[in-house]
Amino acid sequence: MYNTLRDVLQTMVVMEQFEIPGKQARHASIPEFLFNSPIGSYLSRQFGGRENPLWSHQAQALNILAQGDNLVLSTGTASGKSLVFRCLAFHKALLDSAARILVFYPLKALAEDQLCGWREMAKSLDFSEEEIGRIDGSVPVKDRDWILQNARIVIMTPDVCHAWLMGNLASFAVREFVRSLSTLILDEAHTLEGVFGSNFAFLVRRLIAARNFLLRNGAQNTSPLQFVAATATIQNPAEHLKQLTGAKFSAITHKKDGAPQCERLVAHVACPEGKESEVTKYVHENLLRKGRDGSFITFVDSRKGVETLAKRAGGTKDEKNALSTAKVLPYRAGYEADDRRAIERRLRDGTLRGVVSTSALELGIDFPSLRVGLNLGVPPTRKAYRQRLGRVGRRGPGVFVVIAPPNAFQMYGTSFREYHDMSVEPSYLYLDNRFMQFAHARCLAVELESLGAPSKTPSRVAWPDGFRDIHKMARPGGNRPPEFVGIAELGGDTPHHGYPLRNVGEARFQITMRPTGPIEGKIGEVNQTQALRECYPGATYFHLLGAYRVVAWSTNVFDSSIRVTRTSPFRLTQPKIITWVNASTTSNGILENHIVQGDHGFLAECQMQVTERVEGYTDHKNNFYDYRELQQKNSNMRPRSRNFLTSGIVLYINRDWFKGSIKKALAARLREVFVREYSISTQDVHSADTNISLQNTEKNWVRGKYIVVYDEIYGSLRLTEKLYLKFRHVLYRLHAAMDFEEDENLKTAVAWVRDEVSRFNGGEEGDGAVAFLDDPQSPNLPQGYVQVFTEGSVVCWRQKGQMAVDVKIIEPIVDPEMFDGELLYRIEVSRKSGIARQFVRASLIEPSANPDAWSYAWWNRRTQMYEEPLEEEEDEGLNAPAD
Repeated sequence: MYNTLRDVLQTMVVMEQFEIPGKQARHASIPEFLFNSPIGSYLSRQFGGRENPLWSHQAQALNILAQGDNLVLSTGTASGKSLVFRCLAFHKALLDSAARILVFYPLKALAEDQLCGWREMAKSLDFSEEEIGRIDGSVPVKDRDWILQNARIVIMTPDVCHAWLMGNLASFAVREFVRSLSTLILDEAHTLEGVFGSNFAFLVRRLIAARNFLLRNGAQNTSPLQFVAATATIQNPAEHLKQLTGAKFSAITHKKDGAPQCERLVAHVACPEGKESEVTKYVHENLLRKGRDGSFITFVDSRKGVETLAKRAGGTKDEKNALSTAKVLPYRAGYEADDRRAIERRLRDGTLRGVVSTSALELGIDFPSLRVGLNLGVPPTRKAYRQRLGRVGRRGPGVFVVIAPPNAFQMYGTSFREYHDMSVEPSYLYLDNRFMQFAHARCLAVELESLGAPSKTPSRVAWPDGFRDIHKMARPGGNRPPEFVGIAELGGDTPHHGYPLRNVGEARFQITMRPTGPIEGKIGEVNQTQALRECYPGATYFHLLGAYRVVAWSTNVFDSSIRVTRTSPFRLTQPKIITWVNASTTSNGILENHIVQGDHGFLAECQMQVTERVEGYTDHKNNFYDYRELQQKNSNMRPRSRNFLTSGIVLYINRDWFKGSIKKALAARLREVFVREYSISTQDVHSADTNISLQNTEKNWVRGKYIVVYDEIYGSLRLTEKLYLKFRHVLYRLHAAMDFEEDENLKTAVAWVRDEVSRFNGGEEGDGAVAFLDDPQSPNLPQGYVQVFTEGSVVCWRQKGQMAVDVKIIEPIVDPEMFDGELLYRIEVSRKSGIARQFVRASLIEPSANPDAWSYAWWNRRTQMYEEPLEEEEDEGLNAPAD
């Protein structure tokens, strides 16, 4: 396939291509402490008895670990990092039969893949198979205690450690395992960032706290836990790992990498905007028809895109046996373990010609047959690019091709080569997020109770700032502020299950077959965000080359599932999702006084409430199906919503031209440039330019010329704080990208905003908070339409700091004689004496926990009627923004 793709490139428009040359290996001898041990003998046998069997960085790493130091090994893909920590683990197990080693892999698929390598080495060292255990979500609970009691090295996902191990500290097997832990190994440590990494950082600290308590109560071994981390893509690895674990790390980086490398050809193939799939299909056809050596992997950053492209590439009419008959298969999160393993087996034995994957195969699963890599669009981060590039060419020359529009790299101010040469982005952790802290404080409280430990926050653990105070609130009997009511209810009495590591605050749904066909039962799972975009009522959901129609949601406390039935793969659907944003520039809403304002508008970082609601869907014939009509015939066909508190930035520009397509484009491009510049996952930050209401300093909800960029995460990690602090720099990047922009209106708008920023900041590009709009007076905000709850909505009424549920909206109202004309609601509230009706301030009304019990609409303050505002006029013909 390597030669085939090189030939195919001759027939395509190649914007840039370059060779990554191979390099020779640098060898080193086995460290002295291993030389006369079984480990040394194993290494000599493994590498043919060479005098210097190791690569130089491997020997250096083992010598550091022998001293008891913590180490992060940050060298290239396929550089033998696994061999280093396996040697250490088996060495410790040979020295001390009581020592236990815990190995974390971020994904079940990776854990299963690496288990084979661990057991092969174990067999060579005369360890029994059961001494190497694996525990993840696919391992039955009844078998897990036995694994802990018999295994000396345990492979685990962080998810099962959090949800099961730490939730079962009362178990004797779990306690003895935690007490005996000597080493913690973190593979693919670059994945431990953002939401997942921040949650993992708390998990590690809770694990250390449990071990410390158990060691004080009967254990003789009091040596500190040793950490080993491995990654190919972390900037400042030692600093990141210290923040992640609270421990000090030594680092071996790419500069000391002694591994050999095969040559690879890298290219950017141009295609029209939106035609990436068509061009990729053409490449797939050529590879399947002409390619003979090896297989290919294609990366797509959408689950639906993976399914549809794999179906077009090498689908089979025998969908029941697709796993064994298809030439090309999809691969993504949400598959059952047996399905995932079947795909991996076929990749290894060479019977699968290609795989189309999300980032699920981005990590270090070793498939030597992969010779060709394709990527639809520019990878979301440079970390992802490095990982995906590293999947191909491991055992011979490889080719990696980015299929994207001609200006795909230029629009971000770089060439492809510059993009390739740039260092990877920093890894961010947000350990001061109070909602995340509360979730882990609840887990810690349960763990301390299970251990019989004092309820106070454990000492000798590097807890993040603010955690001790929040732990006091989360303990039984703690004085919990109202802001934590929602997150507390989500965790309930089982916080280890209520707060999953990858999406705290997100409900999860099982995808199940409707019991009417030949296949029944669970076929996968999705979180709430994915469900709104893929599994809305009436949607066509794609799974392993099969097409399914969503027929019902079940959202009661006993069953969170989405039922599907078979349908035609040609029945394509798209959801109509409306996003509502309520932001606040009151003293309580502004975060850390992050607001700058003046004659032309303002920029602020503030708290927001976001509602995403599916109103209906379109089919492949562009027919629109409105749930308001569908639910009259079928109660299952009704809107579904997601509501969450978060934070973000609001940009208000008081100019006539700031409307319509200019607002939309500026919001989208600010977000795009921001997430790429600071290595933030595109799914974690969203933008909006319509349906935005802002509560001003007079506590009136107003609608105006706003755009927002916000965290798409329950409770917020304040990812968008950096957009406020680095607004000048992001604008600089955006302005540079305008050289390749065809929309003249957007170009002039960006230039106007940048000129305003430069005028008040000395006219130079740089970092630092933006002093945008220099007059600190309150802005003259537009009045008119406000966003309100609809009649009949069931909402929460905040009364003396407490939340009152089952309050029903009758109507909004503004009366100059009541509360100085402030927006009010007339509500129905249940009392012991019956149903009462009264007026309450709108500022005291909040959405209830059930997003399907309420909805928003626009309301005209002048007519006091529900009214949809007229659409803003498009800015066609704009030559320059007016001052």
